[in-house]
This record gives sequence, structure tokens and C-alpha cells, in this order.
Amino acid sequence: MSFDALLKLIPTYVGELLALLAGPRRFFAGQDLDNRKTLAEALLFLLNSAIVAYVLRVPFAGEEAAYWRTAIVAVVLYVPTATALGAVAFGCCRLLGGQGGLSGHVAVFARIAGVGAVALALVQLMAKGMLRMELPPEDFALYPEYMQRLYAGQPLDDPRFRDLAESPDLTTAVLIQAAGLVLIFCWLAWAWRVYADWNRISAARAYAAFALFLVVGYGVSVMFGYAQAAMGVSAF
Repeated sequence: MSFDALLKLIPTYVGELLALLAGPRRFFAGQDLDNRKTLAEALLFLLNSAIVAYVLRVPFAGEEAAYWRTAIVAVVLYVPTATALGAVAFGCCRLLGGQGGLSGHVAVFARIAGVGAVALALVQLMAKGMLRMELPPEDFALYPEYMQRLYAGQPLDDPRFRDLAESPDLTTAVLIQAAGLVLIFCWLAWAWRVYADWNRISAARAYAAFALFLVVGYGVSVMFGYAQAAMGVSAF
């Protein structure tokens, strides 16, 4: 594919991203989810989104050489993770009377996961950008380790973290990320209505499948997370 052809793909990708954000049900209403071409296009969108999300994190990458060395592995791993979650969505919807096929469920979730990856990267960019402007360099350098320990529920009594933990800017950054995660989850729940349409089931049944998906999908995500950690990478 020529460079000019690649450039032409950019407005197509951006247009699809904005259309998905504005109305996922309207976006999928005009698609044949049984068509393998639709699945291929959705997986390409997912791959492009993973690359965009990874590039958005570049300004705050720790060790640049290591970051780019693991970039391909992280991006490639993100695609099968989202594909597996699409299969989980298929199983959950089928248990609640869904009629749609596997490829359609994977295609829908690939698009959803692509939007989620880009949105999460933007939220992280906002939070870290604000911290970089406000915090001393030595405190900002501790931020990734601090957040990793915070999310893992590990002790934060290391004296190195004292100034960072007491900073109101850190509180603001955490609130930005928390608000972003809530908004992403709300958009995911809104987009899930596509499965109600696709499976020809009621919204109540679709959201019962959604609740089941959250439980089973979490387990699947953890398994892929272990695989990523074993390979020394982290996808978003």
C-alpha cells in the first residue's frame, strides 16, 4: 500500500470514530454484521485504534527505547484480547436468547474496544499532561509507580511518595482518570444496545447479558493481562 493510500485512510478512520461516538446504534444499523468484510473492517479499526492509543502515550513513555520495543507486542496482544471479549459477548447474549452470529458480535465489540482504547489514552494524556505542568520533575517521575501500586492495592508508605501523595494536583489527576473511566463505561453500556438490535432481544435481556459479560469478561481480561505481564508489556 502506498503512502498516499495510507493518508486516505486517516479521514475514513476519524469519520468512523466520530460516528461511533455519536451514535453506535445508528452506525451499526446500516451494516451487515453477517458479512465477513464487516468483521475484517472492524478488526482493522481495532488495530488502528490500538496504534493511535499507543502513539498518544508516547509523550509520557518512561524509557523510549523499551516503549517502542514492546509497542508491536502490546498492540498485537490487544487485538486477540478484544476478539476474545467479543466471543464472550456472543456467549452471554446466546444464553439470554440472542440470535446473532459470532462474527457479528466480534465485529461490534472490536469497534467498541477501539473507541475505548483511544478514549482511555486521551484521558491518561490529559491527567499526565496536567501533572507534568504542575509537579516537580522528581515527583512526576514517581507517578507511574505510584498509580500502579494504587490500582494493585499495594502499600503506599514508601517515603518517596510522601510529597506526591500530599499534592492536590495528584488528587485532580486521579479524579480526571476516574471521571474518564466512568464516561467510557457509560458509553460502553449505551453501545451495548447494539446487541439488543442484532440479537432481536429486549433491552432487559441484553443488559442481563451485559451484567454476565462484565463478570466473565473480567476473568478473560485478567488472563490476557497475565500474558501481557509475562511478556513484559502493558496494553493501555
